[in-house]
Amino acid sequence: MNKSKITAYTALATIMSASAAHADLSIAGFHKGVLSSGDNTTGMSNTFTTSSVYVTYGTTLDNGMGLSANYSITDASMGFSASIDTGMGSLAFGTVHKSAVDAFDSMPAGATEITSNTGLGSYVDGDAAEGNGIRYTSPSINGWTVGYSMGENECSSVVTYGATDAANSTATTCNDDRMASFAVKGSIAGVALAAGSVDDIDGKDDSFFTVGYSVAGVSLGYGRYDDDDGSEATVVGLSTSMAGLSLGYTYEENDASTDTDLSRYNVSKDLGGMAVTLQYTDTDDGSAVDNHQWALTYAIGF
Repeated sequence: MNKSKITAYTALATIMSASAAHADLSIAGFHKGVLSSGDNTTGMSNTFTTSSVYVTYGTTLDNGMGLSANYSITDASMGFSASIDTGMGSLAFGTVHKSAVDAFDSMPAGATEITSNTGLGSYVDGDAAEGNGIRYTSPSINGWTVGYSMGENECSSVVTYGATDAANSTATTCNDDRMASFAVKGSIAGVALAAGSVDDIDGKDDSFFTVGYSVAGVSLGYGRYDDDDGSEATVVGLSTSMAGLSLGYTYEENDASTDTDLSRYNVSKDLGGMAVTLQYTDTDDGSAVDNHQWALTYAIGF
């Protein structure tokens, strides 16, 4: 066992012993994997999408504001995030950052076990580029919530090597602009609405909007995801339940230089501490052969 993993396991053991002594400290874990096979997979592929332990601490500051701090341990790496409830909205920050758009852009309904928004196109929600950013989320005002997030300035370094190590020099250049995102969600007459935009430093601003509605036990969803670079994905989804099973269907169409459409079906069963989902996806990119893919997703949490 390498040193980094020993350090992570030692930290986990310390945290678990501490959680037993503090009622405001909790520990949880989540493991999610995908077994897949199909036209573009040789044999069977087993991918772990999430394997983490989460530690959450909550308290009230002396000024009355609420504080929530979260640590995540994924393999040998650790991440931190925190949220402060100011009474006029919340401020979230840390190394595990979720942009304002990412917090609001999921499809209201559909077969979304593996993909929460769109599986086609090159739409991005700003998470990766915002990095160690900060996000503000407003309180609900007449059923509407607004979010805004901003990341660090993107920097790059170039090393110039001299005749000796002492003669080496490093020049670091930072972009004057910062990645930022804005999103809003709410409802009108029972119709759930959400929209947002990512202010990208490359000048191509991604955007989305979704519409959701539920009737007679069936949830319906519609979404548009635009990468502002010639790719626009349209998504229609449906979710319902029957005989203890959760059922979902999604149809996607991406309008780009090569038009692609996708149909996805989900059947899910919650077994208590474990949930299992069988998903079938059929993708057509205009070629003579469609891509058929089967995936079995299993999620275990405590």
